[in-house]
Amino acid sequence: MTHFTGIYPALVTPMSADGARIDLAGLRALVRFHLSRHVSGFFVTGGSGEGILMTADERRAVLETVMAETAGRDVRIISHVGAHVTAAARELAAHAESVGVHAIAAVPPFYFRTDAQGLRDHYRVIGDGAPHTPLFVYNIPGNTGVEVTASVVADLLAVPTVRGIKYSSYNLYDLYNITRLREDLTVLNGFDEVLVAGLTMRAHGGIGSTYNIMPAAFVALYRAYRMGDLPGAQAWQWRINTVIKALLGQPFFATLKAVLTHWGVPCGAPRQPNRAMSAEETARAVQAVLASGVEALEQDALKALETLPVAA
Repeated sequence: MTHFTGIYPALVTPMSADGARIDLAGLRALVRFHLSRHVSGFFVTGGSGEGILMTADERRAVLETVMAETAGRDVRIISHVGAHVTAAARELAAHAESVGVHAIAAVPPFYFRTDAQGLRDHYRVIGDGAPHTPLFVYNIPGNTGVEVTASVVADLLAVPTVRGIKYSSYNLYDLYNITRLREDLTVLNGFDEVLVAGLTMRAHGGIGSTYNIMPAAFVALYRAYRMGDLPGAQAWQWRINTVIKALLGQPFFATLKAVLTHWGVPCGAPRQPNRAMSAEETARAVQAVLASGVEALEQDALKALETLPVAA
């Protein structure tokens, strides 16, 4: 398997104004928006996509919509199939393989903790549901309470389909150690604010939530780094981090969706327990993000991408 490289937005899922209904038309518009920014692919129904808060039918519909909208395009789709119940994750994995995704991903069991054997069994069952599709472990200990370290990944390589990890942790030394476990293992950085650092520690690319409103900037960062222009990549990272700081001062998912809606890509509200914002809050949040320079950042990145060569 070749490595998954480049920039993969962790797609938010457009919903109705009350978060009760999936907006598939809005999802198609969001995918087209990102394709125009030269992303490498999409991470679908992950945490940013609120997949854990959806029914299985909704998750299937979202994935099928993304697959249809990207048909014939040179992008890779990674479907997050993680669920509280291992059997449910296996069913989602089987569906994902049936529609032709390029990889699946799953968080480890959370709330009910398990030992090493239980963790291997969890991923083996998911992998059995999609035996011809690479499986990525999703490490996000701040949400799951489970730290997938290099030693844990080494143990999980006993599962035949495990081929990578989405690594959302600040322990970049451990990220580096994971990259050394096996040469065909893909490691994707998951914390947007340290993408440059992750790349220098041998990550092959990144998956991120803030990519939703800065896709071109992250693509420019990635291309600059791959060209050997570390100062240029750092300069993109620093501008990106100004926007991230503004985002973190607001209700996060609601603000991502509000900014996209402001730009003409309707995304509605998040689903409970993620909190929606009032009209006044929305206006303040959008203004705070716009004041961070996000629009100029994206325009500068789009211009830069006209001359930055496509990176492997």
